[in-house]
Amino acid sequence: MNKIATLLCSSLLIASSFSVAATKVDGISAIIDSKAILDSDINTRFSIIKDRVPGGKINDNVRRQILNQMINETLQTNYANRLGIRISEQEANQAVLNVAAKMKLDLAGLKVALAQQGIDYSIYRNQIKNEILLGKVKGQVVRQRIIISDQEIEDFLNSDEALAKNNDQVHLRHILIRDNASSQSADQILTIKEKITNEQDFIDQAIAYSSGQAALEGGDLGWRPLNQLPLLFIKSLNANNGPLYGPIESSAGQHLLWLKEKKTASNALQEQTKSRHILLSANEIRNQTQTKAALEAIYQRLMKGQDFATLAKEFSEDKGSALKGGDLDWTAKGTMVPEFEAVMKATSVGEISKPFRSQYGWHILKVEGRRSQDISDKIKQVNAKNTLIARKQDLVLSQWLDELKSTAFIDIKSQP
Repeated sequence: MNKIATLLCSSLLIASSFSVAATKVDGISAIIDSKAILDSDINTRFSIIKDRVPGGKINDNVRRQILNQMINETLQTNYANRLGIRISEQEANQAVLNVAAKMKLDLAGLKVALAQQGIDYSIYRNQIKNEILLGKVKGQVVRQRIIISDQEIEDFLNSDEALAKNNDQVHLRHILIRDNASSQSADQILTIKEKITNEQDFIDQAIAYSSGQAALEGGDLGWRPLNQLPLLFIKSLNANNGPLYGPIESSAGQHLLWLKEKKTASNALQEQTKSRHILLSANEIRNQTQTKAALEAIYQRLMKGQDFATLAKEFSEDKGSALKGGDLDWTAKGTMVPEFEAVMKATSVGEISKPFRSQYGWHILKVEGRRSQDISDKIKQVNAKNTLIARKQDLVLSQWLDELKSTAFIDIKSQP
């Protein structure tokens, strides 16, 4: 059951004001515009995430970090509402089903697992819905504020770091100290660094003082591609052997890093498959059974030697590939939906699969070739752009949050 709690907690980080209604007169921890965060909201949030908090106990530092997290979430939710950003019921339902699938459960099984953790399903679903909302609004901010030029992409692709560090990954902890008076933050980060002699010291200092998004988890950023970190971090990590790095000064503040682990992988060739397919989908005049029967008839024609491309042009309802005889060109692993990819993997070169079903309808596919291919220049450019965006987005989102705070009414009450 601890495993279930761990799987659920990443989807339970939305403000607990969405999760439990107060049943008695409650203390107020903060007011953001017209929204109150109650003392019970903080306690409820801790009960949900306590397995992620090093030590698993609430104290003044943990309480303060939870309150800061909830204030940030409230500001972002208010911003999304002002812009009219909404999450449909269908999106929320699909997200819940995805969580259940990852846990190898159906919806009924998920409800049972939640009940065993003392979590009401309707509350849980609403929390997921708000998590999607925050992800969507952050994505919009990133798209609007980060513009990557063709020259930046070219410069990155030609850089030594892109060539040498493309597959390196690091597992980091992070402390961020922000202060309008840079001298104060610089002094504070040095004081913090002097107190760190091991990873547990770093965790304690992160929970107590960090303004980073992962402060409650002891600054744990998890595994990240090295070349997607801010360039200042990369330079510091390459400059000495650690495991403690910094202080590193950026426009966001003063940083310390703790390197938990590093993985270096050689450049790997990308496995690709060339295939064709014929797709028929159920519609208002043809149900699933009839659609499958129609495709079975086409399959029998293929088994008698008729040309796959010709039949694809005549019958396939995939408009993107039908005119090309069902040709899907070379595709990499993970490109297709799981059902299609599983059949494609199991089909030998030159063979035609039996009819099978995916979320798009009923398919027949033919595998025409397999190869190991270096990533194309186009894919490299896309990866380079994503890397450059990833480097900039933490700072951009931090600045955006500062803007929200500067225009909001925030009244933090005295803490117990």
